[in-house]
Amino acid sequence: MAPDVRVVTFNAAAGNPRITTRQADFLRLPFYREALESNPGAPLLALQEVGDEQAAALRRTAAARNGRVLQMRRPKLGNALVIPDRYLVLSHRRGYYVVPQVRGILDGLVRRRPNWRQFGELRMWIEARLRDRHAGRDLTLLTTHISADGSLKVPQTKAIVNRARAAAARGPVILAGDFNVPARNPRGRDVEAAALIARLRDVGTAAPPRGRENIDYVLTAGFEPVSSRLWTGDSLSLPGSPNAETVSDHYAEDDVVRYR
Repeated sequence: MAPDVRVVTFNAAAGNPRITTRQADFLRLPFYREALESNPGAPLLALQEVGDEQAAALRRTAAARNGRVLQMRRPKLGNALVIPDRYLVLSHRRGYYVVPQVRGILDGLVRRRPNWRQFGELRMWIEARLRDRHAGRDLTLLTTHISADGSLKVPQTKAIVNRARAAAARGPVILAGDFNVPARNPRGRDVEAAALIARLRDVGTAAPPRGRENIDYVLTAGFEPVSSRLWTGDSLSLPGSPNAETVSDHYAEDDVVRYR
């Protein structure tokens, strides 16, 4: 039987001024260390809101070790994929949501609800085609961070889901990231985005603690869910950030899947 695949998606909250965790310290977190050191059972790591200090630390650490780090950035923020050496990177692509951004801006102007702050933010995606050396299988891994604005959210979500579904024609796919769509009781434009997300299988079955919404997803095609957890409470801590709730304003979602 092919070995299971583990993936962690995590928003490091560099864009939230209320989160004061030093960005370079994120590399001390257990799932970062596992991925960067290519430990047995190391996860594929999909990261969003990666600050400049963390981006530089990821580049330095990856250069000194066997894993790969792929990044896509705009000023001060970016996304990253950390790929342990279990996986050979066959090819990779990255880009901004240019056409969806234009469509979203036009939609917002028509609805007379322009969110100029969100309209000025370039959102991005990364796609990597991988060979799982342990399983002898090829797969595609994608990560993204979708806008919080409804007019932008829908075309961006449609674009990345379509990209994942196109990749699924070649084999198993994992799409992990922050979609800014609540998993429970979506409303307004979130209903449209949730319907797009539902075109892939959500393997993140772990529920967040009461009072906190989960907007992060691990979506798949060609995989079956095995287990799912959120890193909460004292499962995570860093200097000056004693628990997961202070490390970031997002919980890390840690899922294990099996080739179907």
